[in-house]
Amino acid sequence: MSTTLEQVEKTAQLSKNNQMSLMIFQVQFPKPDYQPPYYGMNVFKVREVLEARAYDVSPMPDSNALIEGMIELRGVYLPVIDLPKWMGFEMTPEEKDKSIIIVSDFSHNFIGMRVAHIHGVEEKDWAEIRPASNYNVNVNTNQIVNHTYLNDGKTLCFILDIEKLLIEAMPAMAEKIFASAKQVDKNKHVFSDKVKNGTILFAEDSKSIQKYMGMVFDQLGLKHKGFDNGRLMLNYIKDLPNMNDISVIFTDLEMPEASGHTVIKELRADPKTAKMPIIVHTSMTSENNSREVIEMGANYFIGKVDTDLIVNTLTKVETEMLGVVR
Repeated sequence: MSTTLEQVEKTAQLSKNNQMSLMIFQVQFPKPDYQPPYYGMNVFKVREVLEARAYDVSPMPDSNALIEGMIELRGVYLPVIDLPKWMGFEMTPEEKDKSIIIVSDFSHNFIGMRVAHIHGVEEKDWAEIRPASNYNVNVNTNQIVNHTYLNDGKTLCFILDIEKLLIEAMPAMAEKIFASAKQVDKNKHVFSDKVKNGTILFAEDSKSIQKYMGMVFDQLGLKHKGFDNGRLMLNYIKDLPNMNDISVIFTDLEMPEASGHTVIKELRADPKTAKMPIIVHTSMTSENNSREVIEMGANYFIGKVDTDLIVNTLTKVETEMLGVVR
């Protein structure tokens, strides 16, 4: 299922209207007395869906237990993550032979994720995607960031915290990410009073990325306040008498209740926030996404997770948006 130009255009239109296409899958095969939970991920992150039996998995020495190995896809080698194992399940060799590998793109990191079965694709309004809460079903809620219901209106579908998965499956990458945050030297990045005395607001539904962003801002000596989704941040801003104490706004794109596109749209429509600097921080790093959000009114578009880029973009905000002369 290669991404086509038509799919990209359709996805862009859905995003503008606070909607998305969700690929629904299961990580276990059904049994006579057991129907496994359903999971979902944004179709825009899916590059291809492969029949696992058609690809040999080559072992990777010294890799994490969640990494099965590498597959070769048209001359490119991709790590394959054992998603069932991350969820606490083990596939038999026979089940692996029947399984599917979803090839996905997260901030230009191409990975394969093994799943049992693709249920299909359903279109959802982001308002139908709800934050994680207590569920009466046997799932590991630490790995779930949001949930929704399938089109039948009664079957739960869980949205996984893929950033958390990548950090756990690729500890070397995680170590590099968090080390880069800890190594930020605030003495090398002296900000003006406008930024230093203001508060950075950011909306991000992944707890792992929230922690990372908080570390970066703390290292820079900047005040910050994070929100689990776009609607929570918009409600907070709505209650503020003015934006005098707010310096910059960061927003993810994929969030429950209100996507980053909706955040941009509503902030730009409100005279109080019409000129507030907005930085999109996302793993959906295609040129189409970048162009879309800039056209909608965002000032900057940066991919997850790049500490230098965050710091450099904050410096650009000072000089280009806030008119600070150094």
